[in-house]
Amino acid sequence: MRRFGILLLIALLLLGCAGEKPVEEKATPEKKAENVIKIGVIGPMDTKYGTAMANAVKLAAEEINDQGGILGKKIEVVVGNTKLDQNTATSEFRRLVVDEGCKVIIGGFSSGVALSMMDTMADLASSGHKVIWLGDASSPRLTDKVAQDYEHYKYYFRPLVLNASTFPLDMVEMLDFLKSQGLNIKKVAIIRDNALWTDDVMKVFKPLLEEHGYEIVMDEKAEKGQTDFSSFLIKAQEKADVIVPILAHVRGDSLVKQWADMKIKIPIAGHDLAAIDPDFWKATDGKCFGEIYTADGGGVPSPINEKMEHFLNAYKAKFGHLPEAYSAYGCYDAVYLYKAAVEMAAKAGEKDPFDPDVLVKYLEKFDREHPFEGVRGKIAFTKNHDLVWGDGFVRNWICQWQEGKQVVLYPNYMATGKLVLPDWIEQS
Repeated sequence: MRRFGILLLIALLLLGCAGEKPVEEKATPEKKAENVIKIGVIGPMDTKYGTAMANAVKLAAEEINDQGGILGKKIEVVVGNTKLDQNTATSEFRRLVVDEGCKVIIGGFSSGVALSMMDTMADLASSGHKVIWLGDASSPRLTDKVAQDYEHYKYYFRPLVLNASTFPLDMVEMLDFLKSQGLNIKKVAIIRDNALWTDDVMKVFKPLLEEHGYEIVMDEKAEKGQTDFSSFLIKAQEKADVIVPILAHVRGDSLVKQWADMKIKIPIAGHDLAAIDPDFWKATDGKCFGEIYTADGGGVPSPINEKMEHFLNAYKAKFGHLPEAYSAYGCYDAVYLYKAAVEMAAKAGEKDPFDPDVLVKYLEKFDREHPFEGVRGKIAFTKNHDLVWGDGFVRNWICQWQEGKQVVLYPNYMATGKLVLPDWIEQS
């Protein structure tokens, strides 16, 4: 009997164990982190440029996540707001890298702010917090740092916009193009931001203009927030054949409105960042008709290839409108560029394909002979991690506002229309 009782007790215990539900293994924060790759997007989020950056990165991340992520890791987007302030920007950059654990940062805007973040990036790398930064802002001084101190600044690449030293190339081609269209242009009046980046532009632009037979007869600096340009416009009309704006921090809305209201008899043709925005026609009450401008890095809604067409359609479907600003195009490209570099590193057998030191080598492989196909054309890097400029690659298209539409005039291989001038400007 005793033996039977023991056997019965064992049977009951086994039965009880069998009835218990297995303990489910809960996903720990560490486990979750292993399956996520954080991408930081940084910029002036209180402006349309920052909004466009964040929207584009989120769109690309959503598309990639729907396809399985990057090497199985889902992308989590973390946003940092620079507020166009150097101290805020460096603090936010540090937060994204150290506190949030972002493996790549996308964005920037404003060369002075970006330069301060570059030093933060280098300091963080020295303390073991390395991060790839796919940046914005056009000052040559950014990539000069890569050339001068490669080991500290090699994590910075500039795929979003072109080096400002390329802007003169496009603006001189613009003037040559206008001459080919019958405009008698010899004397140039410049209206530009009172900012670091335009000083860099002028170092290249001035000798280039002289080389092409143009004379600078006016060079005026505009202050941020300036809205009255009447004295500049009168002076330009008296002395020059064309007004060449070089504006990013100063919005061109007021300049163009006054140009039209005063019926200034010479064209506006240059770099007016605000003119690239799709709402510029509305912002100027249509008075931007006839303004000719360079589109930074091809950032206008002109479907030059299937990728661009997909991006424009997807952006409009998700957000209800086309990109707010040029900055969206480069940021969208940047997410896919990062994905491509990680996958190249993994295919090559790298132990950690997300390691910034590893990724520098693979991003550098996107050169003129082996470019990455983006929405704006081919993306390739120079030795200093700048974008390669030129036909087929990313370049600043020459555009014009006509009847509420952004028309590409040049280069010829992708032109969507022909030059049209306001009736108060004579064209021989």
